[in-house]
Amino acid sequence: MLRQAVIRRYRELTRLAQDPVLLAGLLVIGVFLLVFVLWPLGRVIAQGFFNADGQFSLAQFRRYVDPASTHYYRQIFVDTLHMGLLSAACGTALGFLFAYSYVACATPGKHLVHLLALLPTISPPFAIAIAAILLFGRNGLVTRRLLANGLGVDVYRLGFDLFGMTGLVFVQTITYFSVAYLILRGMLERLDPTLDEAAHNLGASQWHSFRTVTLPLLIPGLAGSFLLLFVESLADLGNPLFIAGNTTVLSAQIFSAINGEYDQQKGAALSLVLLLPTLTVFLLQRYWVSRRSYVAVTGKPAGHTLPVPVWYMRWPCILATYAAMFLIFVLYMTIVVGSLTRVWGVDYTPDWRHYVTAVRRGIEAIMDTTFLSAVATPLAGVAGMVIAYLVVRKAFSGKEALDFTSNLGGAVPGTVLGIGYILAFIKAPLLVVGVVYLLLVGYLAAAGAARLWKQLALVTLGSVLGHVLLVGSQGYWGDGETYVVVWAFLLMIMSLLGTAGARPQARWHVPLLLGGMGGYLFVCSQMANLTVPLAAW
Repeated sequence: MLRQAVIRRYRELTRLAQDPVLLAGLLVIGVFLLVFVLWPLGRVIAQGFFNADGQFSLAQFRRYVDPASTHYYRQIFVDTLHMGLLSAACGTALGFLFAYSYVACATPGKHLVHLLALLPTISPPFAIAIAAILLFGRNGLVTRRLLANGLGVDVYRLGFDLFGMTGLVFVQTITYFSVAYLILRGMLERLDPTLDEAAHNLGASQWHSFRTVTLPLLIPGLAGSFLLLFVESLADLGNPLFIAGNTTVLSAQIFSAINGEYDQQKGAALSLVLLLPTLTVFLLQRYWVSRRSYVAVTGKPAGHTLPVPVWYMRWPCILATYAAMFLIFVLYMTIVVGSLTRVWGVDYTPDWRHYVTAVRRGIEAIMDTTFLSAVATPLAGVAGMVIAYLVVRKAFSGKEALDFTSNLGGAVPGTVLGIGYILAFIKAPLLVVGVVYLLLVGYLAAAGAARLWKQLALVTLGSVLGHVLLVGSQGYWGDGETYVVVWAFLLMIMSLLGTAGARPQARWHVPLLLGGMGGYLFVCSQMANLTVPLAAW
């Protein structure tokens, strides 16, 4: 059996070699996922079981069963799940409300609905938390100035408290519901309206057809939205630090373990604990959606939208959407007005001093943030496009594993990946570098020459070129060595593209092969100096 399996895999690899575009794409994407998803996650899982001396230890996990600490740690875990589930459910419901009102309800001012629904996607996650504190905090404009001083009603004495689970779920819902809105809006626009018309012709009411036709077809979008909002809520760090109050969640506990206690094992162990619910929800979502088939459009497109629901369905959706729009507008206007106020809650005199301070002291942070966003966006877009093309359009063994691993990056909280990058790239990952180097060298050498001695010659010359780049950067470029690394990396990509479309007999791409292997060797040698930009990308 083993021998037959090995022979079958070898034949599959042989067939892959006959499609150079597929082979090059799988090689690049496989390396990308190995280095930036699987390896960091593996390091997080491994580090949670080893202490600072490298000895196997379960001390961090025993705290969940130790009577002295079990209540505290279990309460944090329960609060984290509670916050994630409530935020995901409320955010998905709000996203569906906006999407349904936009697509099906003929809402007046629907373009304004779309604009306000997208505002949270272009603002920092903690912006809503700041606005909520300015409005509903203990010295907020609504709670103190309007209710307490104006009407004599102190809501904080009546039991309301923004700083806790209630405020955290509210902020997370407003912050991330845009993701659900975009997913569900796209699905609603692609639904075939003839299905609802057929149900109506058979005597079903619009409410009955909505429950039995529209909602079941939206299950993949609802499940995907719930998963993304659940993961984003659990991974978010800014909002819990701002507004959680006495409620502690795992992301904040991990941050304290790394930056406060300087305990990498505790941070890794807590990251593993945080990984368990997200992966569980991810696997349940994939299993639930894959059990059934969801087909909304077949044959020729219908060319028209869903029928407008009856008044008792339409107007409650429109009015609820308008109320949510008003709340979102007030929250963002609070940020604008608060930035122009001298001291919020005390002196509301317009003042520009905060912007002057931000430009003088924060210009470097603004430029770094812009640079990272500008670099990460096209890289993520290209990687996602290539993965989608390979999974949908190509047939090869391991397609399901590629699909699962690529989605794993979105299902894992960013906090866990951040800890993984610290553990994986604090030193050059020689094992991963060696595996990737052998894969790329084997591919480039096989594409550049047919005979073994020529392939060995290419590998030797490429390695020599890599050392020349390394020595040259250290001797002549100094602080500009990062630019040489980027140039070498681009040269490696050019070599992959050149060999994917060239015949092995072509001579013009041999310099690209040499530069590619040499450039990759140079990148590997500089891996320890590139951990910050690589992790950010």
